[in-house]
Amino acid sequence: MTEIRCPSCGGKLQIDKQNPKLEHCVECNKTYTFQTVHSQETGEEKQQLVPVPESITYRPIEKKEPKRTGWEPYGWKRGVALVILFFVLMGLMYGPKIYQRYQMDHPQTTTESHP
Repeated sequence: MTEIRCPSCGGKLQIDKQNPKLEHCVECNKTYTFQTVHSQETGEEKQQLVPVPESITYRPIEKKEPKRTGWEPYGWKRGVALVILFFVLMGLMYGPKIYQRYQMDHPQTTTESHP
């Protein structure tokens, strides 16, 4: 078995006991892993030693409370009121024309009463 050296400092790499896919340098304290690289020129696949990035501390972004205006509970009521207003205005604008058309299509028939 060949001994692998650290590309940064030349120190000896040891297999990490917790994760056998990682190699750890004793001298510079860097971690490496093997990655399969496909060469487009030769068509061969070979193993390459790649440094593992250090862990990033994750801190979630705190969501801010949306600014309250006082109208939030009434939003659905305003929507319903706008829909009703729309139909009322349409009735006022087009109602007489629709009624005239209805009278033209359904003429008043006189019914004779039979004694």
